Amino acid sequence: MKTIKNLLLLFTFLMGSGTAFAQYYDPYNGTGAGVDRTIDRQRSAPRTRNKEKLNRKIDIVEETVKQLDKKLKLDDFQKAAITVIYNDNKDEIMGIAEQDIPRDAKIQKGKDVSEKIDKEIFKLLSKEQAEKYQEMIDDRKY
Repeated sequence: MKTIKNLLLLFTFLMGSGTAFAQYYDPYNGTGAGVDRTIDRQRSAPRTRNKEKLNRKIDIVEETVKQLDKKLKLDDFQKAAITVIYNDNKDEIMGIAEQDIPRDAKIQKGKDVSEKIDKEIFKLLSKEQAEKYQEMIDDRKY
């Protein structure tokens, strides 16, 4: 019991005797004192990867075709044809958001354009691809 008390006393003495200061004396600085900021260097390091991602322009048509290719396994002709279909309708799609009409009318116009695009895409797909594409259409939320 006496040894435990001695160990606790020694432990508290060792832990309490040392002090850590974030400030230090710097005779070369104009004020003679400063703050140690070495801990903060990693946090303030430049984050170039995030900036590159943010500054990268995303082509909606290209990304849409990539997603369709991933799900439907399109061949090169289908990719090219679907890209043309989306590019032909891109201005119409983007124009819907800019129109000053009620939200319900925008949703309906979007559905109409989507149906037009879907009809054109269905012509290019095989039977298996068309079944998968129909499932994708059914899962859409407007």
